[in-house]
Amino acid sequence: MSVNIGLIGLGMIGRDHLQRFSTVINNAQVTAVCDINSGVADTLAQHYQATAFYDAIEMINSDKVDAIFICSIGPAHQEQILAAIKAGKPIFCEKPLTPTAAESETIIEAETAYGKRLLQLGFMRRFDPGYVALKQSIASGELGDILLMHCAHRNPSVPENYTQEMAINDSATHEIDIIRYLLNENIVSVRVDKPRKKTSRALPHLQDPLIAIFETESGVRIDDELFVNCQYGYDICCEVIGENAIASLTEQALTVTRSANGAGRHIAKTCMERFATAYDREVQNFIDDISNGREMSGPSSWDGYVVALVCDAGLASLKDGLQHAVTVPPRPALYR
Repeated sequence: MSVNIGLIGLGMIGRDHLQRFSTVINNAQVTAVCDINSGVADTLAQHYQATAFYDAIEMINSDKVDAIFICSIGPAHQEQILAAIKAGKPIFCEKPLTPTAAESETIIEAETAYGKRLLQLGFMRRFDPGYVALKQSIASGELGDILLMHCAHRNPSVPENYTQEMAINDSATHEIDIIRYLLNENIVSVRVDKPRKKTSRALPHLQDPLIAIFETESGVRIDDELFVNCQYGYDICCEVIGENAIASLTEQALTVTRSANGAGRHIAKTCMERFATAYDREVQNFIDDISNGREMSGPSSWDGYVVALVCDAGLASLKDGLQHAVTVPPRPALYR
């Protein structure tokens, strides 16, 4: 079965996925694209031999598409996801699920009422070979009881429209989910610290870097460095500290260069470069579920809701500098 995809949002990540569907993904084709910029939609529709739409809801309800791929901005997700659930069409949604937990809760309610998981959320790190290996190390017991984690999320730079809140809702979002994935437990508190010194390269409205401190149900303490003007590359770090051993991500580079300047490994410049394999795997997983008539697997709406709860607490801490508790309600049976 070849799945007809309607893709909403033709910015950087949307275009990256368009290219992925045309070159890597099996058993799927993009038959419709949608963007509020009609010129962009027309141009890319012509290039990829798809139908252009300028209204997302119209495209979702079109018989030209079997499944919906959402790459629009976060504030648009709730309406688009609810429309796709109403239409009974499988949904892949880039993170975040929604900007707030209250909005995410409406999606949980709608999907639960439908009675079947329809959505896979774009937490691609769960499909990254490095993070998968870290999870296997933890699950095997070789590290012993996990005590601490050190994480870093570094971007070379960010555009002028990047806000302080996006450091939590867009950057730390991935660490929040991967903590839950690796440790198989929820985060119960968060505090966001603003160091007194900030980089001279930060825009005036940004405090950069930030440090987010999380604690899990069992008491594992995690620090997450959020540095979005590091200049040298897109650098993702994770070190898991156990009683018996320590495991860390590598740079994922395939080669080491030796020269008069010493030995070095390449560091990716963008998230699309660093997590290319993970993006390929998550999208193919989505298509395989549809092709084989399975309910959606991979990160769920519930995962997005729980992450939004933590982000809400993180945003509150960003304002007052205090530790905020995170209370996760019982998980609905649909997501167990």
